[in-house]
This record gives sequence, C-alpha cells and structure tokens, in this order.
Amino acid sequence: MTKYLFILLAYLIGSIPFSYILGKYIKKGDIRKHGSGNLGTTNAFRVFGAIIGIAVLILDTLKSGILVLAVANDWFGVEMFHPLVYGSAAVIGHIYPVWMKFKGGKGVASSFGMLIFYYWPIPVLLLPVFVATLLLSKFASLASTVVTVCAFIFGLILYFVGVPEIDLYYVIISFLLMLLILFKHRSNFKRILAGNENKIVFKKKKS
Repeated sequence: MTKYLFILLAYLIGSIPFSYILGKYIKKGDIRKHGSGNLGTTNAFRVFGAIIGIAVLILDTLKSGILVLAVANDWFGVEMFHPLVYGSAAVIGHIYPVWMKFKGGKGVASSFGMLIFYYWPIPVLLLPVFVATLLLSKFASLASTVVTVCAFIFGLILYFVGVPEIDLYYVIISFLLMLLILFKHRSNFKRILAGNENKIVFKKKKS
C-alpha cells in the first residue's frame, strides 16, 4: 500500500509550480498571464529573466530527480516500485498540476532531472544535442522535443546493448513520456510550420 501512496506523493511534489511561486512572490507577476502562459522553464526565462529562469530550471529538475535518487537508494526503507515510476509520476504532476487546475509545464526539465539522477550518461549525451538544435533552429520547443525523442532512442540502443540500468521500465516509461511531451508541444509544431513560433534571440556582445 505504501508504494502506491508514494506515487501519489510523487505526483503532488511534481505539481509544485515553482515558476508561478517564484514569479508571484519575487517578481510580483503571474507567469500564466505573460509570454506563452506556460508554467515551464522556457517561459520563466522569457518572462522573468535568467535568474528566475535558472532557479525554475533547477527546482523543476530536482523535484523529479530527488525522488528517483531516494527510491533508488532505498531512503524510505520500504518496498517500492522501480525508481522511474516515481520520477514519471512527478513529471506528470508537473504537466498536469492539481494546484493549478491541471495546467502546467511541458515536462522537459523534470524529465531531464529524472534521467540525471537515474542514469547520468544519457543526459550528458542529450545536452550537446539540445544545444546544437537550439543554436541551429533557435526554437527551444524544437530542441526540447528532439532531445525527448533522443532520450528514448539512446535508451533503446543501450537496452539492446545490455546496459544494466537501462531496463524495460526505462524503455516503456521514456516512450510514454516522449509521446506525452510531443503531444504537449503540438501547438508549438503548428506555429513552427506557420512561421510564427517565438525564437530564442542570442544577443551579441558589443565590441
């Protein structure tokens, strides 16, 4: 019974809207009323700037990652499901937060955090893919979805190679999260095709 209750707890932790909390109490603004209206990291950067954006990125990463770390290392001392079950519950909480009428972020940062604390080599491989896609396309949404697909593909390759940490749980959960994250980005894809998706602007230093 306890292991089921921890899934609910993981979902509730994932539902904590750090971008809304930091924006409201530090910047005195409601992120839902600015930019894309999304509670995710990209909109936090766009609306509130780098400091708040970085803070949101770290917190959204940790809220799923710490759960994976805790379960993997048996911090609670009780029988649990696979660590990624709790990490993915937190990701779902981030995307559909009960505290915010089930309207949250798109799950990329929290998924990344889950992977960092479960099997860090995959996020290390994903980081240059994200940076390269972002620099070439200037679309944060495209870079985010590309690394989400790559997280599944890289994992699938490692699963067939026989890496112990990359088991069937990883393959199934990463596939389902990939589908969910792609679904959450469907409006971004439409805007990219229409030519009106917001681009990341890299400012050049004045000489």
